[in-house]
Amino acid sequence: MVICTLAASAQSDPNGIQSYFTGKEVVLKIDMPGTQQGVDLRFSKDQPMNWKEYSNRLKSNGAAIHKGDTARVTGVAVKNDRIEFQLDGGGFGTFLDDSSTTVNAKSVDKSDYEKRLEKQISNTTDPDQKRALQRDLDRERERRKREENNNQAAAQIASQIKAQQVAEKRLRGGSRFNLRWAGPIPADQQTPAAVMKLLADYVTFNASPQTSEPPPAATQNPAADAPAAAQLKRGMKLSEVTALFGQGRQLSESVSNEGLKTQTFQYLSGDQRVEVIYVEGLVVRYSISSN
Repeated sequence: MVICTLAASAQSDPNGIQSYFTGKEVVLKIDMPGTQQGVDLRFSKDQPMNWKEYSNRLKSNGAAIHKGDTARVTGVAVKNDRIEFQLDGGGFGTFLDDSSTTVNAKSVDKSDYEKRLEKQISNTTDPDQKRALQRDLDRERERRKREENNNQAAAQIASQIKAQQVAEKRLRGGSRFNLRWAGPIPADQQTPAAVMKLLADYVTFNASPQTSEPPPAATQNPAADAPAAAQLKRGMKLSEVTALFGQGRQLSESVSNEGLKTQTFQYLSGDQRVEVIYVEGLVVRYSISSN
């Protein structure tokens, strides 16, 4: 690991820490959770890392940055008792991010016809007429119930789609380290050299580029030789699928009440027919069958 000589003006200077690190690239030694909670390191304890907490955040949010990946420091915030070391955006889930995965079903109010039937039944004394009106009312109530059930089903699908979108955003939103102390940050820890030492077990700074020769072209990208259908996966962009299969044929397009655009495309690949469903341009479902 190479550590450059640090300017004296950066010592015990929060602004010096920010200006020194922001924009630099680092290599991760651990997977980073896809959440703004990131990884907490508590330096008032003998063991800064709570591995159980770290594991739970990885399971709940997935890894936005993987061990061995290069990430850019996009922000360093020095607070009273912590230093936030933000990577590739700092993590999904800030107040600007919509992290809700629930879409509520649209309620169905009583129609004017149903209200009128109820009123007529209450004002009618003739038994035969009342039974006829009651049958009409029962049919209208069943219609409303079916509409409510359809709305519930649509909301469940929309919630699943939104959960998929949130998961995708988590994996693209970066992460962060939170360097924490029980009280105010010690003055001698507010320097770039001190921060690099605190993060040395988790991050490689100033990594030199690889100097070894690249592997032969045949092994540089094994997926390139795989059939196009084998390379398809959820979360891919429409443009990436088009690059695999060509333009394709659009079968349908719709927009939900929540404004989410759903598209269905069909592609022909050799002797296979591939049908892909996109939501907001991302693959959420696909099927592969023989021609």
